[in-house]
Amino acid sequence: MKKSIYKIMILCIVVVTFTNCDDDNNTSTRSANKIEVSIDNGALISYSTNILAKDYPVAPTSGFSCLFKITSADASNNIFTLNLGQTVIACPFQLVTPTTATLTGPQVGALSIQGVDIDYSNAGNSITFNYQLFGANPGDDIKITFSGTYFDSLGNSHPISGDIDIDRS
Repeated sequence: MKKSIYKIMILCIVVVTFTNCDDDNNTSTRSANKIEVSIDNGALISYSTNILAKDYPVAPTSGFSCLFKITSADASNNIFTLNLGQTVIACPFQLVTPTTATLTGPQVGALSIQGVDIDYSNAGNSITFNYQLFGANPGDDIKITFSGTYFDSLGNSHPISGDIDIDRS
């Protein structure tokens, strides 16, 4: 009788342990659904309204098949846009992570933030993007950080950094 009770207790502990294990917890791989940007090492500006992170099929005459774009807005409706890539491969756009890419000069035009004076033609622009996660399916996590320097229309340099932690649309 004692062995049976002992076995039942062990079985109950094992069952309770496994049923309380949940793989959908708040680990570091879960998205926070936020886009935050800092300019001149100032306060973070949140561009976390109406976030879209999705593929856009491109007309075959362009020479590409797919464009992946992240768009969102801040509280004043200033639009944040990051065009991540055009590819000749059919959608969905995919990226092997982790990886790093640095955009220089006019390439910085892939990042557009309304209300921020960026001279996209300035050869001194340099922003490095660190792609930590880039899920291929809707609902998958996308995590990107970026930092660097851009020049405004008066030729003044500004440090910029940002954190993109969102779900793919």
